[in-house]
Amino acid sequence: MDAGLERIASIYGEHVVLFHEDPVTFGAGHFLLYPQEGSTSRFAIEEQYTGTDWSDPDRLPTSWTWQSEACLPQTDGSYQWVTLEQGDVASADFSLLLERAEGWAKTTHDLAAREQALTADPIMAAGVDRRGGQHTFLT
Repeated sequence: MDAGLERIASIYGEHVVLFHEDPVTFGAGHFLLYPQEGSTSRFAIEEQYTGTDWSDPDRLPTSWTWQSEACLPQTDGSYQWVTLEQGDVASADFSLLLERAEGWAKTTHDLAAREQALTADPIMAAGVDRRGGQHTFLT
């Protein structure tokens, strides 16, 4: 699982970052994918065990739970994590979870790349060769 998530993070690393966290302390999961810029969405994966728990150094996950979440404003002005999608995956089907995580990472990457393309200043963008040098709307 870890190697697969690291691969996903490296493929989409321009816009996606992978964290390893303690769900007891932070509450989200053992593996978390976040957008590189901002933290209004995340993909959280938590290991599930049979007959042991997170503190056992010899633990082996028997399944995983996952959640796609967004941090949304509430009526009182606060922000709260809201689950958009969730599921369970047995350990034998971990490739399905990696596919789901990669789909989230690709969507996050594509949205960030699109936003960058739309917000880039085409007049002053570096690497754009225009006759007569840099121009503004007034020149």
